[in-house]
Amino acid sequence: MADALFDADVIVIGSGVAGAMTAYKLAQKNLKVIVLEAGPRIERGEMLRSFADTWKLDYSGGFPNTTHAPRPDWGDTQNRTITFTGADTTHTEYLRVVGGTTWQWNANCLRFMPSELKMRSTHGVGVDWPIDYKTLEPFYCEAEKEMGVSGDSAAHDGSPRSAPFPLPPIPLTYSDSLIAKALHSTGIKFEHRPVARNSVAFQGRTQCEGFGTCAPLCPSGAQYSAMTHVELAEKVGARIIDNARVDRLVADAAGNIISAEGKRSDGTNFIARGKNFVLAANGIESPRLLLMSASEHYAKGLANSSGLVGRNFMDHPGILCQMRMPAPIFRGRGPRSTMATYHFRNGPDRKTQAGWLMTINNSLRMDDITNRFLEKKLVPPELDAAIRDYAIHEVEFETQMEQLPDERNGFSLNWDERDSAGQPRMQMHYNFGEYEKAGFKNIQIQFDRIAKHMGAQIIQTSKPFGHYHILGMTRMGNGPKSSVVDANCRAHDHKNLFVISSSVFPTGGTANPTLTIAALALRSIQAILK
Repeated sequence: MADALFDADVIVIGSGVAGAMTAYKLAQKNLKVIVLEAGPRIERGEMLRSFADTWKLDYSGGFPNTTHAPRPDWGDTQNRTITFTGADTTHTEYLRVVGGTTWQWNANCLRFMPSELKMRSTHGVGVDWPIDYKTLEPFYCEAEKEMGVSGDSAAHDGSPRSAPFPLPPIPLTYSDSLIAKALHSTGIKFEHRPVARNSVAFQGRTQCEGFGTCAPLCPSGAQYSAMTHVELAEKVGARIIDNARVDRLVADAAGNIISAEGKRSDGTNFIARGKNFVLAANGIESPRLLLMSASEHYAKGLANSSGLVGRNFMDHPGILCQMRMPAPIFRGRGPRSTMATYHFRNGPDRKTQAGWLMTINNSLRMDDITNRFLEKKLVPPELDAAIRDYAIHEVEFETQMEQLPDERNGFSLNWDERDSAGQPRMQMHYNFGEYEKAGFKNIQIQFDRIAKHMGAQIIQTSKPFGHYHILGMTRMGNGPKSSVVDANCRAHDHKNLFVISSSVFPTGGTANPTLTIAALALRSIQAILK
């Protein structure tokens, strides 16, 4: 079959928050924009039915995982997209659909602190970003407006603001209020957590109805997803092409990207040509595509004269702690999380141990609770009574911790093994360093302190796990020897290629990445327009 030919001023690869927001803003300027998305277009009601029917309990279980554009599925041991080496593992998880992983996220929108963009200068660890907080702050404000972030503008989160949040904070849940009050005298102050979830109706989305299933899926659509900007982009003329998997970017000898080549789900090939290219697939698929685009002129892959594409992988590792409170707290009403404490986010000891956030999970893990008592051979009515008693007394604290960049952490392509799309599988090396291990020890100490103060019993503390925040593998920096892209997310090696993704983060900080991705996209748009 003949190749399909697409031509545009800007070719955007990926339709998540970075790709969709970029497409919308550029199309507003009367540029011809085409967005290529590897996966299918989905509908919220269809996904609700899919989750009701699936037996899988992970956040991605109800979403499509097509043979044309496969994603990691940790329940499928026979078809692993990623295999791990090293002492540690983390279950990276993402979607390949129109709208990207914001279909399943928890909408947390905390900013980086100023010092987190200058870790080397401030704390003597990691590296500095090539931009500072003052430069990024106006774009944080713009991103919050675009996404509709609800928050408390007076919160002491360590990130100065020049404008208030566009929406008031989500009301605290009953259980969150009880825990915050119980811990206040310890100096551990919980405050409203900023989220891209409507506290009041906004941008055509309804007010949050408190279903509590924010991840894996907001039933009402009150929570922001990149579909907001996908639809806005289409209204101003951008073209979104779904089921269009890009397999390689082609660069000429002078370093200009001249085309993106790939395959549609119906088996037909396509070539997309443009003046500028924006790679916004996600934190793994973006560096993967650069490495897959190796050629005679670019033996190490595109944008990789530094050798750092695929290096410096970071996540936000964390630990869960489940406690039984001495009195009922009735958790499980309202959204998944309304509060966080920033008490452990920063301090003089950050030179030697990781900073971290702590939140209270408001969603009950009823499958875990039920299995706990089924293993004890309980049957109704004793089973029902035990589940209820446990559920109304349980509190779950969740932490997410920064991880320093380490060139040894990252992935390479295994060309001898292919996934269902024919693309090479990835081999990921992953280890925690002493910096992270010291952070884990501090978290455990604080869990014990909190339980003792509240008279609670620690039921279970998890092993470290990842938060699916895929960071660092196309690092931003000041030059091609030490980084992949510049301060505008433009590839050092290819002047018409922009990589807008969490993969450009030089350090991970303690904040969830999506708001910063959006802010970087809005800043990069200015450079693309120039």
